[in-house]
Amino acid sequence: MMIKRVLFFHEEFPCGGAERVTLDIGEHISAHGYEVYVLAHRVKRLDYDHLTVIQIPEKCEVRSLTNANYIVEVINTLSIDVFVLPVWPLYDELEYIKGNTSCKLAFALHSAPLWEVICGLNDKKNRSKNSLPRLLLWYLLVYPKTKWIKTYDASIINVHKKIYSVVDRYIVLCEGYRSFLVRKMKLYLTDSKMCVIHNSQAVPLSVNLDKKKQILFVGRMNYVDKRIDRLIDIWGMIYRNVPEWELILVGDGSERETLELKVQRMKLERVRFVGHSDKVSDYYQDASILCLTSTFEGWPLCLTEAQSYGVVPIAFDCTAGVHEILSPSGVNGSLITPFKKKKYARALLELINNPKQLQKMRLNVIRKSKEYSSEVARNKWLELFNSLCR
Repeated sequence: MMIKRVLFFHEEFPCGGAERVTLDIGEHISAHGYEVYVLAHRVKRLDYDHLTVIQIPEKCEVRSLTNANYIVEVINTLSIDVFVLPVWPLYDELEYIKGNTSCKLAFALHSAPLWEVICGLNDKKNRSKNSLPRLLLWYLLVYPKTKWIKTYDASIINVHKKIYSVVDRYIVLCEGYRSFLVRKMKLYLTDSKMCVIHNSQAVPLSVNLDKKKQILFVGRMNYVDKRIDRLIDIWGMIYRNVPEWELILVGDGSERETLELKVQRMKLERVRFVGHSDKVSDYYQDASILCLTSTFEGWPLCLTEAQSYGVVPIAFDCTAGVHEILSPSGVNGSLITPFKKKKYARALLELINNPKQLQKMRLNVIRKSKEYSSEVARNKWLELFNSLCR
């Protein structure tokens, strides 16, 4: 039996959720006879038992012909059967890679469709705050073009159409994203190139149900998508009413210092920034509620992780992925109309003040998390690779 080889591409490895998914997939398929490689521009760790990490030479830019040539060389030298690209850092180079190798291409959209539009606009809006000319440009040109003419949507959809035309498989995180892209890209409903694979969720060996009065945030601290500033505002609305509760923020990022200053400026009490942690499970074991106030999310692992540990999640109903994980609202978590902070604060307060409901939801979310077991997602990836390698 010939050994099959899979190569994943990442800009940085390991980094966040997408890279964790790659590690999980790699471990599973390597146990089924595959050789697994990761090609990355920036590498933080090289020593893995089940995969080999290759760093792109420093002189290569991520998106360049030089980089594309290097990728082609790696694919051909290692006789790679399937090349997997998460997100889309190489969409312009895909045709070149396809034309100069014999491997199959799989594109994994690890976020919500059109995340690029939302991310870019949030960044522009944030940068315009301290500049009157930029603020006027935002409200008079950028926002109207996005809201009414949808020029940015069209340009990004064209990129995805190009990717779709080149790759052999196009993977999305939930059925809602598939339906959206089929409609936007004007595809046939029967088109089998696009498939749905949820991010997997490991089942904890044990779950502590004797929770502390803690509200938890877990994730990167950046502005354009996570919007933790909203959570700080929401805590400011309720903290005086819940004197025994505390807010714990786990994670690091470019926005952390700004958020810490915001907490100081608002004179908020019982807010703890604990930074990056390699033992996030310890925080899940203790916390009662997880809060997410993002503008967009793909398939947020923090929500399914929280559910698996019996931590009740509450989030803005911002994307189909978030909606699927927390539905029905009030049973498997709480979904709040985007981006109504007062509604969010009221819902959070209701949860805190209703321990019986919180306990009931705690058991519900543990059951819900089992729908996204690692075994289901891993086997779907294995089936995908097996079909591409026939």
